[in-house]
This record gives sequence, C-alpha cells and structure tokens, in this order.
Amino acid sequence: MEEYFSIIPEELNEKTGLNGKQIEERILKNKSNQLDTQSAGKTTKEIILKNCMTLFNFLNVMLFITVISIGSFRNSFFMVSILVNTSMGIFQEIKAKKTIEKLSVLKQNQVTVLREGKEVTIKKEEIVLDDLLFLAKGMQVPVDVCALSQGLFVDESMITGESELVEKMRGDTIYSGSLVMQGKIKSIVTQVGEETYIAKLTKEAKSFKPMRSKIQIAIDRILRVIAIGIIPIALLVLLNQFVLSAMDLSLVESRKLAIIGSTTAISSLIPEGLVLLTSVALAAGVIKLSKIKVLAQSLPAIETLARVDVLCLDKTGTITEGKMSVEEVVYYHKTKEEIDATIAFLLKQDTESNMSTEALKKVFHEDTSYRFKKENYVPFSSESKSQAIEINGQGTFVLGAFDLIVNNIETSIKVEIESALKAGYRILAFAHTPSSILDNQVPKDGQIIALILIKDKAKSDAKQILTYFKEQGIKVKIISGDHPDTVAGIARDVGIKGKAISSKEIPDSKNELREIVEETSIFGRITPDQKRDLVQALQENGHTVAMVGDGINDILALKKSDCGITFGIASEAVKSVTHFILLEGNFSVLPQVVREGRKVINNINRVAGMNILRVIYALTLILLLTFSRQLFPIESINLALVSSLAIGVPCALLILENDDQKIKDDFFRRIKVYVIPAGVTIGLTIMVMYMITYYAPIYSKFVGNIEVQLYVDFVVDATLIIGLTQFYLLYLLCRPLTVYRIKILFFSLALFFISYFIPVVNEFFGLSPVHSFRFFVPVVLSIVLLTIISRIVRDRTQWKSPTVLLLTFFLFTAVAGIGLYLQQLHKDTVVATTYWGKIPEAFDPLTEPIVDPEKKAVLQPLTDKLEVGASQTVSISYEGEELAKLEILPNVSMFDKQGIERKLNLPMVEGNPAETLHPGVYVKAEASNVSLHGWVIVDAKDVPTEVKKQLIE
Repeated sequence: MEEYFSIIPEELNEKTGLNGKQIEERILKNKSNQLDTQSAGKTTKEIILKNCMTLFNFLNVMLFITVISIGSFRNSFFMVSILVNTSMGIFQEIKAKKTIEKLSVLKQNQVTVLREGKEVTIKKEEIVLDDLLFLAKGMQVPVDVCALSQGLFVDESMITGESELVEKMRGDTIYSGSLVMQGKIKSIVTQVGEETYIAKLTKEAKSFKPMRSKIQIAIDRILRVIAIGIIPIALLVLLNQFVLSAMDLSLVESRKLAIIGSTTAISSLIPEGLVLLTSVALAAGVIKLSKIKVLAQSLPAIETLARVDVLCLDKTGTITEGKMSVEEVVYYHKTKEEIDATIAFLLKQDTESNMSTEALKKVFHEDTSYRFKKENYVPFSSESKSQAIEINGQGTFVLGAFDLIVNNIETSIKVEIESALKAGYRILAFAHTPSSILDNQVPKDGQIIALILIKDKAKSDAKQILTYFKEQGIKVKIISGDHPDTVAGIARDVGIKGKAISSKEIPDSKNELREIVEETSIFGRITPDQKRDLVQALQENGHTVAMVGDGINDILALKKSDCGITFGIASEAVKSVTHFILLEGNFSVLPQVVREGRKVINNINRVAGMNILRVIYALTLILLLTFSRQLFPIESINLALVSSLAIGVPCALLILENDDQKIKDDFFRRIKVYVIPAGVTIGLTIMVMYMITYYAPIYSKFVGNIEVQLYVDFVVDATLIIGLTQFYLLYLLCRPLTVYRIKILFFSLALFFISYFIPVVNEFFGLSPVHSFRFFVPVVLSIVLLTIISRIVRDRTQWKSPTVLLLTFFLFTAVAGIGLYLQQLHKDTVVATTYWGKIPEAFDPLTEPIVDPEKKAVLQPLTDKLEVGASQTVSISYEGEELAKLEILPNVSMFDKQGIERKLNLPMVEGNPAETLHPGVYVKAEASNVSLHGWVIVDAKDVPTEVKKQLIE
C-alpha cells in the first residue's frame, strides 16, 4: 500500500481533487493530455507526400525534364495529366479526412473528473496529471491511471492481445486503451499524453495497422510488379532506340526522335490513373455516407462492407426499438410490497444503468419503511446475466435471466414462463436464497419469488430492412443474450424463421460449430465469447461477416468481424472497435450503406483494368520492336488523346453509376480474361501495321516520280485502332449493359471520333482528319482476336465451341486474303514506284546472273559487254516473273528513300552543281524494293532536276 499512497501528491485532496491553481501549474509544465488528436488516418502532410513522392511520379518528372530539354514541349503534355491526377487524389483524400474528423467530434465521449470538490465533464485532451478520473462501464481508458477503489473489470486485449476480463483492485495500474467492461470507480491519473503506455506502445511497436481492402491489396500487387519491371524495361527501350536500331544518331533530328520514342514508351508503362481511381472512389463514398450521418472510420471499410455476405445482429436496440417497458409482475411466496422494496434496494446499488434496469426503476421505487443493510453486492455481468445482493439477516436476492439464476424452477412457474415466452416477452426472474455470496459467486440454490415480464417491440421497418438483405443474398443471423424463445419470437416478427438454439447447444468442437452456424439463424442466451466464436466460425466457412451491436457484450464479436457496425449512442469502447457508426442510431440507413459500398467497388472493378491496358500494349509493342530493331512509332502526345477520350472520360462517368448488385467478379479475373488479351492484341496489331508499311505503300503518296511517306496517316490509324479496341474492351467490362452504360459508351465514342475533325485538336495532338477507312480492317481483326482469346482464357473448353471455331475460321481467312492482297500490291508497287539506286562504282559488266540472298530476285545481263560511256541492258525478275528491263548507265547519280531522308553527301565536282554529278556507275530501272546484295534496284525514266540538287547538296 505504501507504493499506492506514494502516487497521490501531498498537496492533492482525494475528496476534492485538483484546484484551479494546481491545474494551471500542470498545464504550464506540459503535464496535460495533449496527445496527437488527429484521426487514426493519415495527416494532411502524409496524404500529400503519399500522392506526390512515388516511384512513378519520379520517373514522370525525369521524362518531363528530358522532353523539355530537347524542345519538344508538345510531348510534355503527359505531365498535365499527372498533375491533375495527383491533385485530384490529394483533394479527395483530404476532403474525406476532414469529413471523418468532423463527424468524429459527434461520436467522441467526454470524461468526468473531480475538481475542487465537484464532478466536472471535460474533453479528454484537458485531462492533467493527478486528475481524479471516474471510470465507468463502456469507457475506453484515455490515460494511465491508478485505481482508488475496487470492483472494476477491464479488457486489456488492445495491450495484451488477450480478451479475458481482468479485475482491478485498489492500487492497481490501469493502462490507457483498456476497455471498462464492468464496475465504476475513481482513479488518479499517473501518465498523460506521449508518456502513456498505449502512446509508447503505438510509437515503438506500430502495433495498430490500418485496415486494407481487398481491391487495394490487388492494385498494390500490380503496382509492385510494374515498379520492379519498369527499370529493366526502360533500359531495354533505350538499348533499342540508341544502339540496336538503324537510325543515324549523328543527326540532331534522329537523336530527338529516339528520345521522344523512348519517353513515350517508358511513360506508357506507368498506370498513373490506377491509384487515383481507387482513392477517389473510396473517398467519394465516405463523403456520401456522411450526408446520411454515417461515419466510416476508414476508407477501406467501404469495400469490406460491400463484400459482406453474412450480417450478424444483436436483437436489443438493433431490430427492436430498445424501449423496454415492464408489462406485468407475477409474485410468488412473498408479498408484493416486500418484493418491490427489495428489488428497488438492489437497483439502487446498480450504478451502471442499461435499458432493462431503466425500465425496472420506473416500476420499482424505494420504500423507506423497509430498512435493508447491504452485506455484499455483485453487479450485473454479461456472462452471468444477473446481479445479486446479500442483505443482512435476510439472505441473498438475485435478479436476472430466469433460466440461469436458479437450478430448479417450480412446475407452476415453468408454465407461466412458457406462456410468456410464446407471447414474446423478455422475462427476468427475482430469486431468494438463504445462502451467502462467496468470492463474488452467486448461489443458485434459491427459489423464484417473482417474474418480471418486459416487452421490447420490433422496429416498424426492421422486417423490410432484413427482407432487403435476404434478397441481396446476405444471410441474417440474430445473436442475442436473451432467452432463445424470446429471440425466436422477435425473429418471427421480422421475417426470420427457424429454430433458435441456446448457449448450452453450442458445441466445443470447431467443426461442429461451423456446421451449426451455417444451418441456424437464431441464437439465444449467447455469451460474449460465444458471439465471437460464432463470427469466427462463419469466417472460417469463407464468409465475409458484418456484426451490428451497441453493447459492451458485443465488443468481442465486433472486433472479430470483418466489418463492425454500431450506433451513435454506443459507448466509446464499442465505437473504438467498429468500422461504421450510425450516428443517429437509424438502422434503416444500413441498406443504403451497403448499396454505396457495392456501388464503389463494382465501379472500381469494372473500370480499373482500363488503366492497366496501356501498360500491357506498350510492353507488348516494346518487346516486338526490340526483336525487330525498329523505333517506337508513336509519340506521347498522340496517345494523350486516346487515353483521355477512350479511357479517362468513360471511366470517370462509369465510376458514378448506381450499381449496387452483389459483387460477383474478381479484379484479377477481369485483368486475366479481358485486359491482358486486349493489351497483347493492340500491341500485336500496331506492330503488324508498322511492318506492313515497309512492304507495301499503304501510307504513301507520289509527287511526280517521288514517294512521300504519310506518317501522320499511320499515327491516325494507329490511335483509331487503339481507341476502338479499348472501347470494345470497355463494352466487355460493362456487360450486362444498362441504359446508363450504353449512353456513356455512345457518348464517349462519338466524342472520340468528333475530335479527329476539330482542327485545333488535330494540330495539338499531332493528328489529321480521318479521310480513309484503312483502320477498319485491323480493328475488326483485333476485336475478333480479342474475343477468341478472352473466351478461351475464361473457359478453356471454349476453343471447341461453334462461336470460337467460326471466329477463328473468319480470322485465318481474312488474314490470308489480306496477305494475298498485300503481295499483289507489293508487285504492282515494284513496277510503278520510281526510285534511283546506286550500283558500286567498281561495277563490272554483268556476265553471270546476280541472285539475291533470298533467291527471289535475279538480275540477268542481256548484252555481252559494257563499252565506255555506253550502257548495258539487263533484265530483273522476281519469284520467276520478269518485272522489267534495266539499263545500266554511267555518270548518272542516285537516291533512294533512305538516301533522301539522310541527304547523302556526295563529293562535289567542278561545274554547275545542278548539272554536274559525281562520276560512277548507276542503275536506271523499272522495278524497285528488290534487294541485290544490299542495294536497291530502282526505276526512273529521267533524273529530275530537284533530285540532282538534293543529291549534291
């Protein structure tokens, strides 16, 4: 006891508490409870840093600086998207944080202290060292204290991890974070603020981890994979652009093209909208719930509630009105006056009122003609369902559950009880025994001397609400501490049918419990530990469980559940372990909360994959280009339009849809079945289109005898292919279609097409109006290929289905037809296209045919010798077909497609530059695109003057 008394300062009066001067002194010495009062979530600074300081943002900034340094300001536009995304994410998270903090003020309970001889209610932050603090049932202890009296039972599971009740005696330390489960005492504050045990524990061990939702975990896994792979892939891009490709990097323009291609490829690997989409959607959900006075204590809780498939309810105050009234009292063996006076005396000892005791106090009033002397008192507990008092010379009186307070019930009383239970009454019994209370153990050898019949009506809308949950595929379990028959009666009133079982029927075997909890919906006389075990058994059966309760006896089950829900009137201890607080205590808003959660998660599931699509098709294209040693063919500004109108706009609108259907699809499954096949298909299609341009003049036009490549036309077709395939993917993800989804798809598609005909948009994004339907065929083939792959990935047996076989036949037929068409186009081009090509200066007259390495092209001499200043005629054939006759001429210069692009520097000679050409042997032909030992055989009737100028510049 010496240690205990040493805690109380000499200047402190235990009967009056601190005075104003003493309080002021402690505040000046920083001995007040000024712990960080921020919400459990992130601070504003942490939110800003989390959104800004990411690997992807760092890479984007580096790419932005690189593009700006070469003067390509237009291709730095991607940074605008990054800034908008980051800003929106910060704004929505901070807004949600402020909403939570604002509502949290409504749910914070104040504390009562003894100061200057008066009980004063203050905020927890105003507690100072040595304050005399009152602790009562339902409180979460805010600071470290020392008990000044006994009879307090606390749950220290937040500190020890064990859920057992611990009795605190006079002089015992009670740590902050403990939950007061039973009793009421006065204590002295020993530690405040950062010095409290729970503050140190949290700071050092970081034992409390924030709740994470399933979809956040899935997205984090994807981002982790991308983050690991992006650096080596970026190095591969740089290797291809600057080492492997055939581009002449000695030219400034070539280096710029390589840099722009590299930045486009790398930035395309960053899914900047993925995290934004999730955080904004969850934050918006929190804000919407706040409008109906529902406090979501964390963002991920919204998703957890959306996935709930079992809802466990405490009966009292949840599906009933919680307004108990004593309907009848039946007396046995003693007079009404004596029993009423004894009950009133017992209730006077109860300082922890609940709904039942409040109802009793309205009926049983103190009678001063009876003089009772208390010998011992055991307060009410959820485990025993009773409270008892031992009166000097009269024995022990017990008030509680009729089936738990006595071992034997008289037959006549049993009949009364059964009749009352059928009528739906809650029954309390009052029993008497001559035995004494020993070690807080209430004797059960007494006899019932009164039955108290209490009525608690079901809420008028409870049946409608529970019917909604059943229609949504959510199983409803009613778990109560009342008698099973009473619970079953209320359950029937609200539409829950089935047999009720009691705590005695709960098996010890976990396997048996898992079977029973699936088959049974009504549980009575359940202890707090059993409530928790029932929730755990449901979880072990694969269910996502929500628990609704507002009593101390619900805490263990609320903590164990996946989603704990309570009411604004609940104690602080209960609120501290829940995810949602219905601030106005309105159970009818719960369906709206579930709908909002489902809406958020369904919409995220549907459109989140679209933000990964670009990563997949960019990666596919990078790998294919590396193998073929080709440059990345599209600039980032070109892709900006596709990303904005084919992903950004429809996703932003679809995220607002009111889709409250049960969550059926898995996020990763959508990625595997639809998004990955779509990304690979787009990348493959763009690569094939790119390679075809080298084989046939699809994107060329002729000015006189000179071919001009139409690069912008290729980019337009490429963006159309990407965009339209993305819209088809969006259609797949939106099935089954609703009117809202159809409107969004058509609106976004129309906006996408119209943008190609707006001059300002075309100029900014480096595009041109659509003036041909070349893109139509590859789009159709991409859609067919995507459909085939997604069907087979979804169900491997689909490869044998008539639809897949028919689509496969169509695809192969179309590809074969296009191949034949391109081959013919190539042959026609060989004859029609005009080029100049160079034969080495040491060219000797042909005496033997020259055959190309692929043995397709043959150069056959038609004359025996080549005289000085004269020409030699040769014939060229391709795949056995003679294409043209060629004439080898002296002193005629050359150029080819690459030659013009590179502006070959030929030695200058005296004379007029427009007429004087470098001496050498050149080819004049009526064929092209045929490789003969590295040289292109070309066709030209005459050498144009402008060509001569280009050749000798």
